[in-house]
Amino acid sequence: MTFVRHCVTMDIVIEELIIESDRPDHIAEHDVKESEVREVIDGKYTYIQGKLGRWILIGKTKKGRTLAIVVGPREKQGVYGLVTARSADKKERSLYEEFEKVAGGE
Repeated sequence: MTFVRHCVTMDIVIEELIIESDRPDHIAEHDVKESEVREVIDGKYTYIQGKLGRWILIGKTKKGRTLAIVVGPREKQGVYGLVTARSADKKERSLYEEFEKVAGGE
């Protein structure tokens, strides 16, 4: 995994998140709510490249829970589809903490 949030050539900006009808039930299996996904997407997050051209967004909910949200790009720029969401693992939490330090976390 590579930390790429502030890469000069690229930045992941989610202008529209598509959530297919089966995704809320899927992420609920990981004890994540759609509202928590939206909190992370609408807030500060960092990201790392995932498999199959996907991205793993790492951010905190309003209650301080650190989530890893996997999204895949759609045809239109700025549009991504939700693949899954779960609690961030130790390495992902560490990356987010470093991001907060560099970005001047609030």
